[in-house]
Amino acid sequence: MNLRTFQGPTMAEVLTKVKSTMGTDAVILHTRQFQQMRWLGLKRRDMFEITAGQRPPRPRHRAELPAKRPAAAPAPAPAPGSGLLQTPAAQTVAVAGLVTEMTALKTMVKELVVQARAKGAPEMPQDLFAFYSQLIENQVADDLAAEIIKTLQKTLRPEHLSQESFVREKVAEQIEKLIPASGPLTRKKLHGPQVVALIGPTGVGKTTTIAKLAANLKLREKRRVGLITLDTYRIAAVEQLKKYADIIGSPLRVVGSAEELRHAIKQMEECEFILIDTAGRSPNDALKLSELKSLLNVAAPDEVHLVLSSTSSQECIDLAIERFADIRVDRIIFTKLDEAAHVGVVLNVARKLNKNLSYITTGQDVPDHIEVGRGRRLAQLILGGGLR
Repeated sequence: MNLRTFQGPTMAEVLTKVKSTMGTDAVILHTRQFQQMRWLGLKRRDMFEITAGQRPPRPRHRAELPAKRPAAAPAPAPAPGSGLLQTPAAQTVAVAGLVTEMTALKTMVKELVVQARAKGAPEMPQDLFAFYSQLIENQVADDLAAEIIKTLQKTLRPEHLSQESFVREKVAEQIEKLIPASGPLTRKKLHGPQVVALIGPTGVGKTTTIAKLAANLKLREKRRVGLITLDTYRIAAVEQLKKYADIIGSPLRVVGSAEELRHAIKQMEECEFILIDTAGRSPNDALKLSELKSLLNVAAPDEVHLVLSSTSSQECIDLAIERFADIRVDRIIFTKLDEAAHVGVVLNVARKLNKNLSYITTGQDVPDHIEVGRGRRLAQLILGGGLR
């Protein structure tokens, strides 16, 4: 078999080379993607390679020629290149080429968006612009990203700008200062339970977060914990919380009115902590938000934590902040950081609300996937450190 190897910057281009050189009868045997070094090894580019084979035509001797038969109608000629493209290997190559080109297109669009947003950015050295772009790509608000860079411009010496690790550390310090943290739940009262309520939009994970907080307080800190749920709309959520309460051995009360809420808190006055799970409310439902505010007035919690999902859009989060801030917000909890494509939204909210971050959640497991909110941890995530 005649074997040949073809290379090019895209899989589609290499496939075209195979067809034009070896024809539609070529058989694709192997493909690979690799990086080619350029400019004295300082730059790299992706390259694609296809190894294809072509069988030589078999010689036919006169003695082997078959007896003449009536001429059959000639088969229709295949479309140019169709024989090669109809092989399973070639189809796989073609799909891989399309995926690669789509990925490259998405990257180009992202770069164009960053460049468009960067036009209004302050003038800065190229070393700082790389970090500015990273903040913008991670959905940090434009003015906030510019503020961080301006601060660095004033404080960093020119000789430090080329030291990437040093500059990254200074960027992390600036982000950390902008995300105040309140630390874990602590008991601040000499008598009576510390009452903590969680509020927020639907679907942000309040019930699971309540379960994680209760499990950590009860099992790890050996605290007496009582649970109250105001979410009488979602039966599944109530059953879920009941299971968690049974596992950790904590009392649970399901209440649907202000009077039932007063009575439930009275029954749990021997607990050190009472955690209240509220029903998720749409920021657009003024009536339900008013009901929630009335119930919180009855409960008179020591702390109210607004729970937000890091997977929500900035517009949805801004609306939630506006509506729930009218009720009461003392702390912020951000959930689903393991699912978030961008973490910069946490920084935006911390600045906009000017409230301390109490916790973040990083998965569904109870009680493990919850952490005390820390500015440095969020700074690392915003700068691309990743969850670990």
